[in-house]
Amino acid sequence: MRNIWSTEHTNRTRILVSEWVGMRAIESNPKGLESIHKDIQVRFEDLGFTVNLDYNEEAPYRPLITAIRESNPEGKWLGFWGHYDVEAADESEWKSDPWHMTDVDGRWIGRGVGDNLVPLAQRLILFEQSDPSVNIAYFLQGEEEIGSPYAEQRYGSLETPPIDLWIEETGYFYKDGRQRFMILNQNPLLGRVLEKLQTILEEDGRSWTVRHRSLNKAFGADRCPCLNHLLKNTPYLAIGPNDDHCSVHGADESLDPKLLSICAKQLKGVIEVMSS
Repeated sequence: MRNIWSTEHTNRTRILVSEWVGMRAIESNPKGLESIHKDIQVRFEDLGFTVNLDYNEEAPYRPLITAIRESNPEGKWLGFWGHYDVEAADESEWKSDPWHMTDVDGRWIGRGVGDNLVPLAQRLILFEQSDPSVNIAYFLQGEEEIGSPYAEQRYGSLETPPIDLWIEETGYFYKDGRQRFMILNQNPLLGRVLEKLQTILEEDGRSWTVRHRSLNKAFGADRCPCLNHLLKNTPYLAIGPNDDHCSVHGADESLDPKLLSICAKQLKGVIEVMSS
């Protein structure tokens, strides 16, 4: 597979995520949530997506975002979900300002880099070169860190395209370099996708493990509106650049940008399988 992720792409991701981290997109800072959701909306629209904002009258600064790009009426649908809000941060516990992304020992440090601003930024950048034969739907909320009250209310009646595969907000790499695939509702399509991803890992000298479960949720999987209302019986896959050192929700949250290259290859691989 040709190199689809360059140093320039990594630098663009760093700049974008630095901007987002600085917005402080937490519930106690409505201006930050408003700023980040407007920025995300524009970026999706610039990529040819049709964007719908579902406003909660009690908290209009954090609407639910639905971004749809149907480029092939006969093509498969790849669905994504995630969130644009981040966990609050106790600055006294951090070695650096959590709202100013820094680079320490090759890792990006800042609140939300792992959960899940970097994965979202990378996907937006990759959508610039994605295969138009595959349709894409992206569902984002700005209240995941407070338990998704409005998403739980609205996602139950949400009309979605006929999604063939759902991709979670991120995934996981172990300290030894292995990748953990989390899957649900396996079928032949997901089987082919896993084969493709495993081949990419082998080429990179990595191994993997498969877990038949969803990504961990701070409020529990049973309270995740995406799992409860969007997933249904559709195949599900959690992949992305998080690793054992991320410290999601903890002090000095970080992410290794060196993992972006293989994650880009994998997302490209998913789309290749779905387009065949």
